[in-house]
Amino acid sequence: MMIPRFCTVLDGTKTGKTLLQDKYSQDCNSKTYGIQYTPLWKEIDQDHNAVQSSSSIHLSRQSHLPPFVMDVLYKEAQCVKDNCLRQIEEHFNSLPKVKDPDLIAPWHAAEAHTKDMLSSPDHNKRVVGQAHKSAMDAIKAHIVCVHNLSAEIMNSTRNAGAHAGIGSVGVDVGARAAARHGKGKKGGADFSNQSIKTRQDCLRRVSRAFVGGPPAEETFVFSQEEVAKLRASYAYVYDWMKHGGDTRFPWNVAFDELGEIKLRAQKDFKPISREFYEKMSIRKF
Repeated sequence: MMIPRFCTVLDGTKTGKTLLQDKYSQDCNSKTYGIQYTPLWKEIDQDHNAVQSSSSIHLSRQSHLPPFVMDVLYKEAQCVKDNCLRQIEEHFNSLPKVKDPDLIAPWHAAEAHTKDMLSSPDHNKRVVGQAHKSAMDAIKAHIVCVHNLSAEIMNSTRNAGAHAGIGSVGVDVGARAAARHGKGKKGGADFSNQSIKTRQDCLRRVSRAFVGGPPAEETFVFSQEEVAKLRASYAYVYDWMKHGGDTRFPWNVAFDELGEIKLRAQKDFKPISREFYEKMSIRKF
């Protein structure tokens, strides 16, 4: 019955035929293919405090009906996604972990320069060196404080019962692999399984704390640019000292600064404004 009716609607502009109102209402109110049926691939995340309507409830399809095509495609896509992510996870897990010398260079260079000034016979240089040391100690203390805050927030989201939301496609395989390798204790796997809103709120809170310190009066010997570079470099150094470079902490709080340090070290850096960058980007159609 559905195929002739479907063809009638499609050919309506040529034949002049229209669907009877009672048949139209019957189709709309059908719980097997009408507006009250919501397939699995279109369900709304229960963790997003959204207003739930009758159309957002997944209704079981009657056994005598063939499977819905989008449900089949969804299951196949999930299988392909899991296999691809598993291969990616295995590939990256097999790679050796190497501390990037370019990212630790700013901090080590500042330490060496401060040490030279402190050991100088010139009294004025020793005074400046002491100011440098105090500023670097303030940066170190700030990084440790933000790192502890990040760990606290990550642990607080553990077993919260939330699921990944929009934009978190593909985290389940990586999360399971991370859990097998014991990364869940560091907030990796559990945090990835949270809803997108929860993750964004946590990352924003940590990022604001990171860029909000240390106080300017404690680092007055360095410019704002130098403080940002040293702060990012020590976040990377501290992550290696604390976890062997195995957490996301430095990248969560200083991704841009670390990227700039790496690009400048490789002599492959061309700064442009945001407005010009947007015009240069190539859009896919």
